[in-house]
Amino acid sequence: MTLKEKFEQALSLRGERCIKRNFKFDVWTRHGDTGEYFYYLGRAGSLRFGKTQTMSRPCSDKFKDTLLTGHSVASL
Repeated sequence: MTLKEKFEQALSLRGERCIKRNFKFDVWTRHGDTGEYFYYLGRAGSLRFGKTQTMSRPCSDKFKDTLLTGHSVASL
């Protein structure tokens, strides 16, 4: 299982869903197209968050570890 597939599974378990796929990133959110924030999942497993792809920031290693281990996450 690739890192991207692991993040896809973890985001799905949190209630997020993929709303858009493009060449560079898949866009995930639980609030539809008008969400407050979005996750951007890259082809090689990079994970970013923000209101837009241009304004997004990388997720911290702590958040990514927490996401992959299945523990609840209070904040980004």
